[in-house]
Amino acid sequence: MSAGTAFIPQPTLPKVLLADDHHLILDALGAMMKSEFNVLAVDNSQAFIEAVDSFKPDVAILDVSMPGGDGFITARKVLERSPALPIVFLSMYADSSYVDQAAQMGAKAYLSKRAPAQELMSAIHAVLEGETLLAPGARDGVASSQGTGARSELTARQREVLRLIAMGCSAKDIANQLNISVRTAEFHRAAIMQRLGLHSTAQMTRYAIANEIA
Repeated sequence: MSAGTAFIPQPTLPKVLLADDHHLILDALGAMMKSEFNVLAVDNSQAFIEAVDSFKPDVAILDVSMPGGDGFITARKVLERSPALPIVFLSMYADSSYVDQAAQMGAKAYLSKRAPAQELMSAIHAVLEGETLLAPGARDGVASSQGTGARSELTARQREVLRLIAMGCSAKDIANQLNISVRTAEFHRAAIMQRLGLHSTAQMTRYAIANEIA
């Protein structure tokens, strides 16, 4: 380092522990996440449990079906030892009973493997900020494409976001009012649109008015 040059510390990336039994998925997600997160990938339940102790992740992502143990059982074991660790389930199973079970055990999010990659990235940032992105009865991960069948299943936070959208607030305005990041506000907007089967701000506004949210 030359004289007079100040050392500027680099920000520490959040640690993400990723567990899946398909290495192709691990490799793809790891490559996608590496610019924003410090990722450790494992392929079985025992390795996941051990990595929680050694790696000390900021958020943990795992499949419901894992070699060496059920994902829910694995998550319970981990939460008994690290109760503050945010758990995100990423699974092919979209049945509401799985989402309910994840909610009851204290998971922070449940996403479908059919969801866009950016939705997972946004969800990770959201749970790191303390958000919970699921509710009992939710279908197809955090957001549902089931249209009217999902309309009563908006979370309290999603209803807040929808109300502000109907009032004409931008993602930045919503972030400021709810004390969340713009990224999280955008995630909620996308999740609401997918869950309700809506495709524009105008449709969201009409829905909010019709359902006395705005």
